Amino acid sequence: MTTFKFSQWAMTLILGGVLFTACNKKDPEPENEQEEINSMVVTFSPTGGGSPVVFSFLDADGPGGLPAVIAAPALRANTTYNVGVALAKVKGAAVESKNAEITAEGTVHQFFFVFNPTGLAQHTYSDTDASNRPIGLANRVVTGAAATGALRVILRHELNKAFAGLNATNYLQAGGETDIEVSFNVAVQ
Repeated sequence: MTTFKFSQWAMTLILGGVLFTACNKKDPEPENEQEEINSMVVTFSPTGGGSPVVFSFLDADGPGGLPAVIAAPALRANTTYNVGVALAKVKGAAVESKNAEITAEGTVHQFFFVFNPTGLAQHTYSDTDASNRPIGLANRVVTGAAATGALRVILRHELNKAFAGLNATNYLQAGGETDIEVSFNVAVQ
């Protein structure tokens, strides 16, 4: 009988220790995961009036598979545009906007606009995060003379936005990861 009581007592102690240890485990902090984005719309609205020019990108089935659908109508030469960027996760008919999330997490997100050649257009930011650093959902672009080239629009997250001299040519040095990068062929006429 003594063996049974000792075994029961020992088993209770062991199970209690296991349960106590399991209950005291701390869950790891969730990481700020890469955004799931497969749609980008960049709207160029001329400040002097006129119809907006809409660049669009959609990769409906994600990386691999079918090629993305990209459109980039011509921009007018020597024109100032207010430029808005809209990002979404599109799955069938469901469209989940990502702009509110990017704004809410503005201190860890920034867009970069890389024109090639650089004289194709000049970019400035029109929005800022809580630390007064740029985000890039709202922008201003001034086109140069008639030319052709490319525009890469890149959204980075978890970068060091305080990196000295951070710009569209050195953004990789600020660390972080790319959420989405789209290259548009651009004609300025």
